[in-house]
Amino acid sequence: MSFGKEPDELIKALIKKTCFVALTLIIPLVFMGEFSSIIGLIYGLSISFLIFKLKYINISKALDMNEARAANYIRNRYFINYGIYFIVLLTAYLSPKLNFLAVVLALLLLKFVIIGLAAIDFIKQKWNRKMKSIQEGRF
Repeated sequence: MSFGKEPDELIKALIKKTCFVALTLIIPLVFMGEFSSIIGLIYGLSISFLIFKLKYINISKALDMNEARAANYIRNRYFINYGIYFIVLLTAYLSPKLNFLAVVLALLLLKFVIIGLAAIDFIKQKWNRKMKSIQEGRF
């Protein structure tokens, strides 16, 4: 994954890859009849995507502010995000139609995909450097 892309393109690519990973989780759940887990995954993913986009908007706004004001703005927005997470997890816990663990997994899935893609990119770069050094005769 190239991190030199425009932010909007990168966000779209990350969301698409996360949806693909989520589908690999949802398809078996359909056959098993775990509809509360499917609804939990969809609910958690939608909130995760919305918060991810909200963070992008907040960071974009903070870039136009001075350093002290931006730090205060971002800090306040993180507390709002934590409040949203709390409300989502509370509703998932209290609702019998939502699987709580599926919601938690879905909230974390985007983060797992980002970390996984970064790890894969790191391994590819290391592999390419190693192959290049072997081709040049340096071990």
